[in-house]
Amino acid sequence: MTASPLTPGRFVERYGRYFGVRRVEAIRKLNYLLIEARGEGPYVHDTEGRRYLDLWNAGGIHSLGHRNPVVVRAMQEAMRSEDFGSLFFFSEAKARLAEMLAQTGPPGLEVTLPAVTGSEAVDQAIKIARGATGRSEILHGDHGYHGVTGFALSMMAPGEMRDWAEPLIPDFRAVEYGSVEALERAISQRTAAVVLEPLRTDYDGRAPDAAYFPAVRRLCDENGAKLIVDEVVTGMGRLGQLWGIQRWGVSPDMLVTAKGFSGGLFPMAAVLMRPGTLDYWGENPYRIISSYAWSNVGAIVTRTAIEETLRLLPRANGMGDRLAAAVDDLAAHYPALIRSVRRTGLLWALDFRDEMAGALFVIGMFQRGVIVVASAQNLAVPKLYPSLILEDEQIAEFAGKAEETLASFG
Repeated sequence: MTASPLTPGRFVERYGRYFGVRRVEAIRKLNYLLIEARGEGPYVHDTEGRRYLDLWNAGGIHSLGHRNPVVVRAMQEAMRSEDFGSLFFFSEAKARLAEMLAQTGPPGLEVTLPAVTGSEAVDQAIKIARGATGRSEILHGDHGYHGVTGFALSMMAPGEMRDWAEPLIPDFRAVEYGSVEALERAISQRTAAVVLEPLRTDYDGRAPDAAYFPAVRRLCDENGAKLIVDEVVTGMGRLGQLWGIQRWGVSPDMLVTAKGFSGGLFPMAAVLMRPGTLDYWGENPYRIISSYAWSNVGAIVTRTAIEETLRLLPRANGMGDRLAAAVDDLAAHYPALIRSVRRTGLLWALDFRDEMAGALFVIGMFQRGVIVVASAQNLAVPKLYPSLILEDEQIAEFAGKAEETLASFG
């Protein structure tokens, strides 16, 4: 006898208490409860057989599509020939990945410190900056999103995303993102680091002008502060180049990467940095350790994901132009709902007239089988993170479902 499908209702009844019943019920009330069965290419399939076009990709984790066959094969081969490995030991697999990062990253970033998640890597970068400079103050762009662990959460804007965990770590100060003048007023000889994303991924998808990052680099140099660029979301091709900061021609002191770093198949993250950054560790090589960071299997998977990203990017940028035309056409037809569209590389932010309209668009698209994501700090701005393997068929599917959703607003 074939078992009946695990519907959202049956999932809540059988398993909900293990995840927190109120939490799961809150997701169901939002009409956003999906019980995953599998992912394949640009789609996610649920346990009832429904297919969803994934234009969120967990913030870019699945930028190469779900279960990219090239990366899957690399993982299968690595599992047959490699041990997981130990955080205390080096290996050829880890060495080849570190070498690739030095060769493909911004100039001067030759040293890599392994990590498992983006939040962990952000925390590591901040601690390294404090240790290397002997200072404690951290300046960060307002309304940024850097994760939810201790140091990372301390950079979250005040509100329900962080207030429940107060008091957080002291000596963190928000400065207006994109404003050179604001940073000039804030930075000083007390500043250990300035932490920025290449664009504000969570709040409004807004990128700074061409002069901003060169000015930030200059101010950090003048004040002896480290420039940390958070590429957890914007790296691995999301902004049209392997690393988002390359659009501005600036090399930071540290670059943080995660999410799409390993093609969605293995938890991998890293902090890239300049030689000599860790010299303050002295004779102790284990001041920061992470038990599951950079297994041999994960290193092989990640190296393959980087190669595949570089191979796909030229074609993906062309796809992005076609998707941009579809998004712009929707905005032109619904100016009463969509105020503007911001595109940077392969990331789109749709600026709706108000938060209710933005939230209804996300839910309406989900009900029609398309996954987009609202900004956690600004529901008026849904965002698109398409995978690099998107085809014209999926662009047409998105455009048709978006048209239906917007027309339903009346």
